Amino acid sequence: MTPRHPVSEVIPATEEHPRVEVVRSARRRRTVTAQPADDGSIRLLVPDISTDEQIRGYLADLLPRVQRTRRRAQGKRRHFASDEYLLSRAQYLVEQYLPELSGKVPESIRWVSNQRTRWGSATPGAGRIRISDALTGAPEYVVDAVLYHELCHFVVLHHNAQFHRLQDRLPRLTQAQAFLAGIEFARTQEAHERRPEDQP
Repeated sequence: MTPRHPVSEVIPATEEHPRVEVVRSARRRRTVTAQPADDGSIRLLVPDISTDEQIRGYLADLLPRVQRTRRRAQGKRRHFASDEYLLSRAQYLVEQYLPELSGKVPESIRWVSNQRTRWGSATPGAGRIRISDALTGAPEYVVDAVLYHELCHFVVLHHNAQFHRLQDRLPRLTQAQAFLAGIEFARTQEAHERRPEDQP
């Protein structure tokens, strides 16, 4: 009888690569997926029949790409991560496209990590806007679109025709909406594809 590989094993971090958790799945036939975790480690999902030599090959191929992607994302996050950045963008957007709010830009505009089901929220009565930090790596025009949407709520509370006329002043609005829809679609597909294969 051929000995079974362990379902999950951990490759400790080295100077060359972070900690890697190798997860074998009998349902996975050919595809190999590297999932970066928030703590810097990598979860490598491989077919159950993969040999140790094949896994080393997967790591050699996938890790550099994952690490490059992470470095790019971290660079963007450093640029966008401050609340001061959001406030400066809000002031710019009001000056350019929303004169109705001139001199009344809300002072409490912050990134938050507890908004995963919506990109932004506004509380006009409290003078507060919150933007999901999931957008810190997004293009600036996308962050602008979400922020501008929330600013419009300080002029018109509900999503009525007047609100949409205000929102339509923003250039690249349709492109930003398509970008956000693409993220939502990718999340849905990833969750759907992960269910049958990622369980050992």
